Amino acid sequence: MPLTVTFDTGVLADVVCPETSQPPTDPADAARVRAGIQSGKIQGVFCETLITVEGIRRVDRSAVFGSTVANARCQHETAPDGSGVTYIDLRVEQAARLALDQQQADRFSAAFALGMKLVDVPRIAMAKVDNPDGNRYLTESDEAELIRRLERQHTVLSAIEARGLACAQAQRIAIEIQTEIGGNGNFLLYLGHPRNPTEQKKVICAINEWSDGDGIAAHYGYGIDLFCSRDCGKNAGKASVLHPDNRQWLSEAFGIRFVTLAELAGW
Repeated sequence: MPLTVTFDTGVLADVVCPETSQPPTDPADAARVRAGIQSGKIQGVFCETLITVEGIRRVDRSAVFGSTVANARCQHETAPDGSGVTYIDLRVEQAARLALDQQQADRFSAAFALGMKLVDVPRIAMAKVDNPDGNRYLTESDEAELIRRLERQHTVLSAIEARGLACAQAQRIAIEIQTEIGGNGNFLLYLGHPRNPTEQKKVICAINEWSDGDGIAAHYGYGIDLFCSRDCGKNAGKASVLHPDNRQWLSEAFGIRFVTLAELAGW
């Protein structure tokens, strides 16, 4: 069985293109890990939020999430036994979302070409990555395995958010905005209405933390062996799920194993 590894944004870029990696990454380490993926010794995965969330330009994130709308399309048909059947197609649309810039698109395409897979954390009203051939996501072998994965994700996310991390930060800001401007929409809508530039920056940081938290939850839910990252939450401090103190808690409470690219290269 190959070693399964979740890569976050920075190390994913290094592994996809070792020759352009920057310190603290040693290009030789990135090249060794890339070779391990190519040979099948490592099954690399990354969370879909690297595309659906971090793929949005920072300055656009508030507007994109604020433009989120879930549209339902109904189709009424007659079943073979003569009874009526209604099919409901629920789609999330974000009018303010732009296409990935070419550099990002090329990076993700290169990751898929290496055989890397997406992992996800299902959330209501969240965009999904196009999957035209049905093979971009890591999938379960049966329904029981899917249920176990979802239960594990729910368990770790509940614990993470109870500590005020991950999506909890975006939800807290949204509630503050909602309290002032009113309404009863999905919390995503309120992220599009920051009241001042300072709050706009908080929204951007909270959305980024949300992506990191979902990445950890996806990793744990799917039972991936190692989480490879060089992000220690320096800017956000202990408000980051990747801060050393929170990493230690995740390791002790859930057995999540964090590694650097250099450590993975010598595995």
